Amino acid sequence: MADRDILIGVDVGGTFTDAVVMVGGASFRAKSPSTYPEIGRGVLAACELAARASGQELAELLPRVKKFGLGTTAVTNVIATRTGLKTGLVTTKGFEETLRLARGRTSEQDGWLMPVDALVEARAIVGIDERIDRDGGVLKALDPADVVRAGRYLADEVGVESIAVSFLWSFLNEDHEREAARLLREALPGMPISSGVELRPVIREYERTTLAVLNAYATGAYRGVDGLAAQLREAGLAAPVLLCHSGGGAISVEQAREQPVWLAASGPAAGVAAAARIARDAGEDKVLTCDLGGTSFDVAHLADGAPARTQRGDLMGFWTALPRVDVESVGAGGGSLAWIDERSMLRVGPRSAGSSPGPVCYGRGGTQVALTDALLVLGYIDPARFLGGTMVLDREAALAACGKLGEALGLDAVDAAWGVREIAVAEMVKAVRARLSNHALAAAEHCLVSYGGCGALFAAEVAKLAGIPRVLVPELASVLSAYGAATMDIRRERLTTLLMKLPGDADQIDRTFAALREAVWQDLAADGVAEADREVRFELDMRWFLQRWELTIAVPGEPVLGDGGAQAEALFRAEYLRRFGAASTTTSGIVELVGIRAVGVGRMEDEILPELARGGGPPAQRVVEGNPQSTPPSSLRDATSPRQARGGSSERPVSLRRSHPSEPIEVHDTATLAPGDHFTGPALVDSSDTTIWVPKGMTARVDPNRTLVIEVCT
Repeated sequence: MADRDILIGVDVGGTFTDAVVMVGGASFRAKSPSTYPEIGRGVLAACELAARASGQELAELLPRVKKFGLGTTAVTNVIATRTGLKTGLVTTKGFEETLRLARGRTSEQDGWLMPVDALVEARAIVGIDERIDRDGGVLKALDPADVVRAGRYLADEVGVESIAVSFLWSFLNEDHEREAARLLREALPGMPISSGVELRPVIREYERTTLAVLNAYATGAYRGVDGLAAQLREAGLAAPVLLCHSGGGAISVEQAREQPVWLAASGPAAGVAAAARIARDAGEDKVLTCDLGGTSFDVAHLADGAPARTQRGDLMGFWTALPRVDVESVGAGGGSLAWIDERSMLRVGPRSAGSSPGPVCYGRGGTQVALTDALLVLGYIDPARFLGGTMVLDREAALAACGKLGEALGLDAVDAAWGVREIAVAEMVKAVRARLSNHALAAAEHCLVSYGGCGALFAAEVAKLAGIPRVLVPELASVLSAYGAATMDIRRERLTTLLMKLPGDADQIDRTFAALREAVWQDLAADGVAEADREVRFELDMRWFLQRWELTIAVPGEPVLGDGGAQAEALFRAEYLRRFGAASTTTSGIVELVGIRAVGVGRMEDEILPELARGGGPPAQRVVEGNPQSTPPSSLRDATSPRQARGGSSERPVSLRRSHPSEPIEVHDTATLAPGDHFTGPALVDSSDTTIWVPKGMTARVDPNRTLVIEVCT
């Protein structure tokens, strides 16, 4: 592999597929419309464009690729649009209604609280007369004939295409569930079988069952990814395709084929991982990230320089045991559609125009106003420079669509567009404030890393309204998730549930640590990670005895063995005290070790990662100015093209306030800015694939890594 010196990262979004090719310390990027359900065409098109930007053809680069990282929304889209396989469930008799009860959870649909969609119809759920108790003992043995009979009923009479298996207490004693899964695979060859305990042997039967059902439901979504991997191999790719998973790492094609649910929310996870590197390079350790693409606005935060993770949570309406980077999402992206609800109020999202037909201005048949149309009408986007000029936007069509939307509201086209943008901003601010309050984060102590094709047009205003003093916009902001896909570490996890009161059985604890270490070590070996690049870390899920929820505690360095959990108990007490204060705990409380998790990390070699900064020496300080004396056109309708102004920048009219004439806004070109340059808003910064908005009174400077740092006037 000595001659493999190229990294390729791809992020398949709802509207565009982003690709980054890294060759010889330089990065080259491209965007191409996503092609659902055959995502391979869009991926190959984006990769070919990025390769040509480097001066070579993709076929020349593929044999030299060391890592091909892919983040895809294929699984996410299947779950969100409810287009998965017809799924059956085999569970413990008496617990057939677990999914439907859903712990009393409901989902909001157009202002109404509705029951959670179980994804499995009632007649497709079969109870098996088996039982294991809370200590792992067998109360009722499993009858193999019952399992086979259930499988044949689901396949022949119900017509299911995939089966999930989840038994009560299987996380303590796996024998029944593993045997049932084996029997079903043997009796129904070709039928996908998903086992909750094989996926994640965690406490709580509802979360474990939803994970198994989601995996079974989404199995068909993986076919497009499998086909893409085959196409790449035929085109000359020798390195394995590694897929970004929800936990912020990468897994192999083979694991993803059996367990596609890990690919849900993989794109946001890749972006957060890359944002962590950007923040570290900028010297920031308290960071919120926001990703604004075509479909959603995703907010996360970094804890101690690493993405905050959750071991369970909401995934598109389903409360499940999927471990993932903790991301808060709202349906406000560039493709989010504007509509008028039953109260005659303007709404934006969560429905999206996607890549086909896309916003009205794409000229592909879209008729409903999207956020991108509003931005174009208001002047924030230059119609002639979209995607570096390779795609010219139709402003007149967007203007007509906004006018039609405005008629029902008593507004003209520009005011309707202004309203669409303001509502989208309000949704984004709500998501950021929710993240801050839910995690007890002080806004004034954090900075905001903005990325995604549309993110930088909103980040500064969102930060100001949320009270965040600084915004970082990386040079690769529009394709940062693709960059993360190429550079993120491989990450594998194994978990054993113990439910042990401390102090506990020292031998059992030590055996668990050893077994988990060996398991993830072998997982990394199977993924092709060299021994020198493997690392194993441990996390502990702990709580007070009889408490409902547990905390995840990271073990610093190597765990202490032979102490019966004394180190674990001390770590838990210290963390609980830090989070909740002295009044929340007592010295006499009994601590329970719920489970031990081993995290295997396959590190990427730093020497092949491109430096975002190029050139040496301290940057020169240069004030970049436009022409404040220019006279603007009387309205947005009078001009749509930027005009050259003194100082190398240009201007274009932008509508900043409702019912006010447009104003001339200074426009800088990213290609002409150098580290050390700084300027004051209002200003726009255009690059080949995104635009940055710096509001009035805020200052912006280019740091040594070519990240634009915006100081927010809060």
